[in-house]
Amino acid sequence: MPRHREFDPELALEDAMRLFWKKGYRDTSVRDLVAGTGVSHAGLYGTFGNKEEVFTAALKRYQEEVMSRLMADLTGPDASLPQVVDHFERLFELGRDPRFREGCMLCNAAVDRGLADPEIAASMAESLEGSSAAFRQALTRAKEKGEVRADLDPAAGADVLTSTQMAMSLMLRANVDFDRIVAFGRNALATVI
Repeated sequence: MPRHREFDPELALEDAMRLFWKKGYRDTSVRDLVAGTGVSHAGLYGTFGNKEEVFTAALKRYQEEVMSRLMADLTGPDASLPQVVDHFERLFELGRDPRFREGCMLCNAAVDRGLADPEIAASMAESLEGSSAAFRQALTRAKEKGEVRADLDPAAGADVLTSTQMAMSLMLRANVDFDRIVAFGRNALATVI
């Protein structure tokens, strides 16, 4: 008779995601995963596969749970300048929360493993394009509504905002003074609008 799984895979994946987010792929050992999730080595590998597969599943969960929620307001049919400004204000608020001082897990993964792992590089490129597309659509609507300067190029502005979002994440991870991060974000936003 097969053994029944004695843990909740969703909770284990959430714990693994938080661990990888904090420590990165390289600095998270299998022993760390076992201790951090409370799931045995055999249980983790039997459910998710090897360490790389656990990491890939955790990164996918991060994209689905954290990034999609974070970008949700920008993808609404009426999103324009107020939603862009609110998005950055939300980033500033999250940055004050110690749980988010680790920056963006996807950005961290790209720095940690991007060159060595084409799948991570592809995920990062997809995420950047998704963010840029959301900003581009919101800025296009903002331009149509007269909320931004008439000569704004929504595509170029979207790239600036996407890059700013990623740079802020790296600054958080590097423990840069938070007031500097906020000033950086606000100055970048001002150049676009």
